[in-house]
Amino acid sequence: MSEKEVLISSQNGVGHIVLNRPKALNALSHQMVLDMLEAMKVWQGDPGIHALLIEGAGDRAFCAGGDIQAVYENGRTDHDAVMQFWRDEYELNALIENYTKPYVAMMHGFIMGGGVGVSAHGSHRIVTDNSIISMPETGIGFLPDVGGTYLLSRAPGGLGYFYGLTGGRMTADDAIYCGFADYYVPEDKFNALKEAILAGGDVDELIKAHAATPPEGDARWHHTQIADWFADKSFDDAMAAIEADESEFAQKALKVLKRQCPLSVKSTFHAINEAKQMDSIEPCLGQEFRFADASLYDVNFYEGIRAAIIEKDRNPQWVPATLDQVSDQMVSAMFKPLGEKELSLK
Repeated sequence: MSEKEVLISSQNGVGHIVLNRPKALNALSHQMVLDMLEAMKVWQGDPGIHALLIEGAGDRAFCAGGDIQAVYENGRTDHDAVMQFWRDEYELNALIENYTKPYVAMMHGFIMGGGVGVSAHGSHRIVTDNSIISMPETGIGFLPDVGGTYLLSRAPGGLGYFYGLTGGRMTADDAIYCGFADYYVPEDKFNALKEAILAGGDVDELIKAHAATPPEGDARWHHTQIADWFADKSFDDAMAAIEADESEFAQKALKVLKRQCPLSVKSTFHAINEAKQMDSIEPCLGQEFRFADASLYDVNFYEGIRAAIIEKDRNPQWVPATLDQVSDQMVSAMFKPLGEKELSLK
């Protein structure tokens, strides 16, 4: 019998979740999401549990995302099953955001896409030297979901647009500065902190005793420049500002933006704008759910996964092929209301 994909236990008043698919970089399967939901709901009402700690097995990743290969294989033939996966995953994201007990995420290695959803909504988010956080969905014909638009819309200046549209990687300091993490703990103290929390100690005191100041990342360094690109601008004006910036950093960003799925890039810009007006995670998840539903009928999502994951030729053929061919109507169609099938979160 194979080992479970998520290990759930409790000790010393601490609920403990281990994402246990190290060979798949702990990518989230539907069953993992369901198991986590069940355990967290029980612990929420258990007076014997005072905190929760989540980590990923292995050295390489906390969680590198959702199991998008399964979505690729089932999206065309079993639409309802794939949408149920997203319903359950988004319910889990909302539960984490609203959890009434300390939720400690030990964010080592790669934290991407769905991995952000089960870490960055927590109350105590710990990053370390090898932490790499990203929302790379525009590169596969999707958009930053799992509450990603909620987080990105609340990043300072234009940083949310930058990381959301380009799929850029954040270091520990970047993640803290952008609101995706809270504390940096050096790698040589990371496991010691985990063990101390699992021993039942006071979460806040233990984290403060182990935390340090991280090496400065790119987000702080380029913040003013990025803010100038995006501040109160339409998409076209923002792109014009980047194109007019002759710096190496700007031209590199422009090259990335033109490589991503054009419909996804413009849709992400729209979704972050909308999320700024939303006062909680639930409506943000709702608009992401609408996009997810539309994406299962759109060629770009399958083409993006094919090029990146299945055939790995890194040569997606996007439709439309360029940003200037994406109309506002095309973007609006990706967020069309779903009627009775809208995401409903309690």
